[in-house]
Amino acid sequence: MESTDSYDDVIIQLAPRWRVITCREQTQWIVQKKEASHAGPWRGVSYHTCRNSLLRTCGSLNVLSATLEDQLLVALPSTFREYITERPRS
Repeated sequence: MESTDSYDDVIIQLAPRWRVITCREQTQWIVQKKEASHAGPWRGVSYHTCRNSLLRTCGSLNVLSATLEDQLLVALPSTFREYITERPRS
């Protein structure tokens, strides 16, 4: 489940309460925020099929340091479709 701490498809942990995941349907990246309670679920804040949109949102949320931005630029192609095509299958 995307809302659990143990979700397997986390792309990057942006901050203790912020992360980017691949959705379970394999159609988009999701920026999630952890609920205030330690045991609370992760909630989707924004949904993206394009890396530039994802970077803009992370920047506007003030959770994107220069180092994290560099990591995302290296890890992600420009579109989700490219990402899912290039991704090794398990």
